[in-house]
Amino acid sequence: QAIRSARHAKQFGVTFGPPSIDAEAVQRWIEQATAALGKGLGSLAKKHGVELLRGRAVFESSKTVAVRGGSVPRVKFRRAIIAVGSAPAPHPAFDFNAPAVWTPDDAVTVPAIPSTLLVVGGDYLALELANAYAALGSRVTLVYEGGALLEEADRDVFRPVDKRLKQSLEHVGLNTAVSSATADEGGVTVAFDGPDAPPTTTFDRVIVSCGRTPLTGELNLSTTNVELERDAIAVDDRMRTNDSRILAAGDVTGLPFLADRALVQGRIAGEVAAGHDTAFDMEAVPTTVFTDPEIAWVGLSEHQAVAEGITYETIRQPWGASGRAVGLGRPDGVTKVIYEPGSELVLGIGIAGLEASEIIGAAALAIEMGATLTDLADTIHPHPTRSEMLSDACRAALHAAHHSATA
Repeated sequence: QAIRSARHAKQFGVTFGPPSIDAEAVQRWIEQATAALGKGLGSLAKKHGVELLRGRAVFESSKTVAVRGGSVPRVKFRRAIIAVGSAPAPHPAFDFNAPAVWTPDDAVTVPAIPSTLLVVGGDYLALELANAYAALGSRVTLVYEGGALLEEADRDVFRPVDKRLKQSLEHVGLNTAVSSATADEGGVTVAFDGPDAPPTTTFDRVIVSCGRTPLTGELNLSTTNVELERDAIAVDDRMRTNDSRILAAGDVTGLPFLADRALVQGRIAGEVAAGHDTAFDMEAVPTTVFTDPEIAWVGLSEHQAVAEGITYETIRQPWGASGRAVGLGRPDGVTKVIYEPGSELVLGIGIAGLEASEIIGAAALAIEMGATLTDLADTIHPHPTRSEMLSDACRAALHAAHHSATA
């Protein structure tokens, strides 16, 4: 983000020299930040009387867990919450043990800044990492077997990101499969198939982001009544499994693999385990993708509304109308609102643009509280800000509805 901000500043007369990037210093910063967050969680656990045991947990029954390599041999429990997360899914053409082949988990630590980089995949991790390494100076090629990147995103919201990707990456190949990959000391030589396939190329590094798999395989869940669905733990809206003593939360419960969802599920599981009457509702959980520009959405998407036969209308407010976005040289954004005609109930909101992640929380609150167009239109936002595009969009929708009714 710092590099991108410096580049954009040239538009309004502030010029910086080319950045000098120390990969080892970047990695140290990431390690320091991670350690600080981990230390904070440790202090919070200690404050609340949470006992931390290190080791690998394996179920022995619906009442006990063995702790392998730990300070105690086993733990007997009244309730258990499984939150072991997920691991990167394998790809048949690539060996994750090869030094030049990275999983997304490897890549986020920035072990190096390769001159040439191949990213295989079309999910949010693939796009975020392709964006990040392109900003750091890598020449990035992105290939995906599907016909559209980030398929779950609204196309109106994704369009600014798609445009920027094509500008900043060396090549974006859709409907493109990896036919072979050979790793050696010089990198990874990759051949491709497909109508938009790049030529066979040797890349310094390859990031493989082809989804994730819940980490249930080594838990020995067969000793419990927990049921699996495609390796994911089946839960109800209270995070309860088929075993009355065991709950689960996060990636281990399956798609979508999102931190926002995992955090909410974790809180719900803790409350239910403590005896509270609470439930999980995915509708108000936002999805954010940290690309450039960022994109975020919450509630019902337009393609969901079509698939479910829901009557809806939409309004789009381009950020070219935002004094703040234009003044920062970042008008490449849009705010889109999906609403129910007649009642004016807001069904979904999508945002693309600089720091969309900092705005989507207000949209999530609107969905959670059952807000109408009028509620959002009458909410006063600071001016000039990008957040006011939310109220501006709703006023535009009300204006259009009024003129349609009087026509």
